[in-house]
Amino acid sequence: MNREVVGDESGSVARVSPIVLMPLRELMATIAVGVGVGLLVALVAYLMNTFVFGVVLCRPQSSAECGQAPHYAAIVAMIVGAIAGVVALARLRVYRPLLIVIAATIALWGVSAMLSGIMWYWSVAALAVIFGLVYGLFSWASRLRSFILAVVIVVVLIVAIRYMLVA
Repeated sequence: MNREVVGDESGSVARVSPIVLMPLRELMATIAVGVGVGLLVALVAYLMNTFVFGVVLCRPQSSAECGQAPHYAAIVAMIVGAIAGVVALARLRVYRPLLIVIAATIALWGVSAMLSGIMWYWSVAALAVIFGLVYGLFSWASRLRSFILAVVIVVVLIVAIRYMLVA
């Protein structure tokens, strides 16, 4: 591996790894944040659909837009979940929290609408597991010291996840 050499005034030389180390505890904490974000997204989507968008869009005057209420609720829920995810990962001092959350949000955009056809408890459980795994995956992938290389790998993973969700 190509390692950067760092020296100080005393002439000693230390090698710096191209990958930032991540203890197992930090990975598990990141996955737990992802699970929490998945649960939050499911809860906010349900509440927004039931009490906001369902009420506004499913009136007799605008019944044509009633089918779009779950989609709008899912969009708001993903944004709320992304904000909560950045805050939680930053509080845990996870390396590159914004990259992790943006990548997870793009990769999982629309997944709650895809799960709307199954029973609510399976949908909530699936969202929690999927978000936890994706947060863990992107936190692991963003550990490279080279930001450009980390972004390239994250983009490849986003494309792969989107392909798996659509196929």
